[in-house]
Order: sequence, then structure tokens, then C-alpha cells
Amino acid sequence: MADVHAPERALFVSGKRASTHPGLTALQLCDFTRQLATLVGAGVPLLQSLDTIYKGVSTQALGPVVRELRIQIAAGKSLQAGLQSTGVFDSLYCQMVAAGELAGNLDDMLNRLAAHTERHHQLRRKVRMALVYPCAVLVIALLVVVVILVWVVPVFQSIFASFGAQLPAPTRFILSLSAGLMRWGLPMLILTAMCLSGFRWLYLRQEQWQWQWARWQLQLPLFSGLVRCSNLAAWTRCLSMLTRAGVPLLDALEVLSGVCRNRIYARVSLRIQQAVLRGSSLASALADQSSFARLKPGLFPDLLVQMTDIGEQSGTLTVLLSKAADAQDEALEQQVQGMTQLIEPLLVVVLGGLVGGMVVALYLPVFQLGQVL
Repeated sequence: MADVHAPERALFVSGKRASTHPGLTALQLCDFTRQLATLVGAGVPLLQSLDTIYKGVSTQALGPVVRELRIQIAAGKSLQAGLQSTGVFDSLYCQMVAAGELAGNLDDMLNRLAAHTERHHQLRRKVRMALVYPCAVLVIALLVVVVILVWVVPVFQSIFASFGAQLPAPTRFILSLSAGLMRWGLPMLILTAMCLSGFRWLYLRQEQWQWQWARWQLQLPLFSGLVRCSNLAAWTRCLSMLTRAGVPLLDALEVLSGVCRNRIYARVSLRIQQAVLRGSSLASALADQSSFARLKPGLFPDLLVQMTDIGEQSGTLTVLLSKAADAQDEALEQQVQGMTQLIEPLLVVVLGGLVGGMVVALYLPVFQLGQVL
């Protein structure tokens, strides 16, 4: 009897998704897909199309991939099999190409893939910018504080030494912090880097750590909404594309496990696949698995479950999933804007208080001296 939980264990033991060629970006894959769609749509044979594309990308990271793909096609493989052999294109890409080859509309399928790649790239960029912006500001603020403590505070310390008076507590704290940083800063930096490297090494090899990180992403205040919306947008968009291309639902759900970047959504896709395999409807499976990992709110919104149910009953599942993906894209846009508007004043207050507090602490003795004089 087949082990129905084997796909879940394989997903977590390996800890890997479709491999990517070093230096190959989503935009390069999108350009390749559009060029191939244009040439195939114009009636150019596949091998000649690949030759034409290779001439323009031979010096780029995409060059070896196109050359290897041409070798595979020349050896008699289908385009879908050749794409799989390169190790660059994920299962969604290969499934869509296989459906296009079977249906005889490869150019149309490639155009859909190019549009999906562009949309997915923009989606990831929005989320990345929303997450990177506060981190970058905090890093810059930390560097400013370090510069003040290492180069500015010692100048004030020599001035304070000439006062020969008791310094205020805030000033003594800043001076002690500066002395500690100058003495232990480099060892602490090396120790921190070693600890982060060790944690990363353990994370890549410990399934439990990966699971806890995925749960934490979905529970973190402010950021959990971004993670949920981005995974739901990718999940619904890809399922809509696969069902529209004629890919069986069970195969589509297996592909989705490699599309979602959050491991909980990846695993729950396989659990939904097993539920559908046992005879459950997709909407019922979504509702049942929504509380997976005991997260609140659930993984799938009630509106998505209702739209899926209506789509299954009316035969318009693909259309409603596409509309649900559009709704998730809009929700993600609102999440990014709302978080940016909230974080910007918060960062101003934090940074202003941090730097301003240090400046006030350094000038307190000067103020006190002025009052005495």
C-alpha cells in the first residue's frame, strides 16, 4: 500500500525546491519565455527558435541553460522533458509546457507563463521591499550609533575628564557603552556571525526548526499578513493556471506544494491533495485544512472557500480562482501600503529618540557647567 504521507516527509527532509542556475533571475526566465512564445507562435521550429535565442544570451547566465535545452531537444526529448533535465525550471513551468504541447497551444501557454513569472516577480519584490525597508533603516541607525560611540564619544570623554566633576548617570552610561564597544565590539561581532552561521546550518538540517520558522512567519504581528497574502496569491493564481491548462487537480495540488514559499502552505497543499484523493471536494478540503497547525486566523479565508465551493458546483472553478488571486494581490498591496505608513513614523520616533537621547546625554555635563558658571 502506498504511503500517503511520503510526499510530506520528502518535502521536509530534502528542504529543497526546484534548483536554479547561479546568476539566473526571474526576469531572464521571463524574457526567455516571451521570446520562445513569439518564435513558436510565428511558426519557427523549436530547435531554430532555441538557436535564435541562444545567439542573444550566449554570454549571459541563461546561455548554458539554452544550450543544454537545445541538446536535449535535438536528442529527441519533448520540450517539457528537456526543461526538467536542465534543473532550472520548476514543476509549475514544466506542467504548463506539457499541457501546452498536448493541447497544441504552446505559444499561448508560454505567454501565460511569462505573464505569471512577471506577476510573481513583482509580488515577491513588493513583499521583499516591505520587509527590507525597516531592516535597512535599523541597520543604518545602528551604524550611526556605532560611529557616535567609537569616534565621537571619546572626544567628549577627554573634555569631561578636564571638568573634574561628577558626571550625570546618562552620560556615564554612554561613556561605559562606548568603552565596552571599543574593547569587545570586534569579538562580539565575530561571535554573532558564528552563531548566525551555526543557526543557519542547523535550520537547513532540522525539520522542526523549519516548521517553527514557518509558523512564526504566520504569527508575527504586522508581517504575518504579508506572508499570508503572498502565499495565498501564489497558491490561487497557480491553481487557476494549472486547471485552465487542463492539468488534473491532484497533479496541480502536488505542483502547488513547490510553489508556496512558506512550508506550512506547502505541506497543507499535499494534505489537501490526499483529502481530494479520498473523495472530498476541494472546498471541503480547504475548510478542513484551514486550521492546520492551529493557526488563527486560518490558512484559507472563508471567502476563498466559498468561491471554491461555488466554482466547483457551477463549473467555473478556474474563473473564480483567478478572481480570488486578483483579490489577494489587491489585499497584499493594501498590506504593504498600510505597513509602510505605520512603520515610517514609528521608525522616526525610535531613531529620533535613540540618537537624540545620546546627544542629550553627551551635552548634559556641558549644560550643568554652564549653569554653575
